[in-house]
Amino acid sequence: MVDEAFAVFMRKPFTYTREDMAEVFSHGGISPQRQIISLMIREGARVAEPGEFTKRAFLNGRIDLAQAESFSTSSRASRMKKREALYSI
Repeated sequence: MVDEAFAVFMRKPFTYTREDMAEVFSHGGISPQRQIISLMIREGARVAEPGEFTKRAFLNGRIDLAQAESFSTSSRASRMKKREALYSI
């Protein structure tokens, strides 16, 4: 046993991507979370690529191109702010 966790399964079309998906929650620290992810990957799951949920939402008609580009720009700006904060320390 790695840790206690629970999963929430969400049915399409009522998700951001309009696809079936599951979210897994645990209360453990970094080490148990890594073990849980490794176990899930061994069982056939995979980690989403950056921007994958927005891409799938766009391809499935959940959001339009302007919204997808807006999310991309917002995400990029957030990453840049975090990077700047790290370098200012």
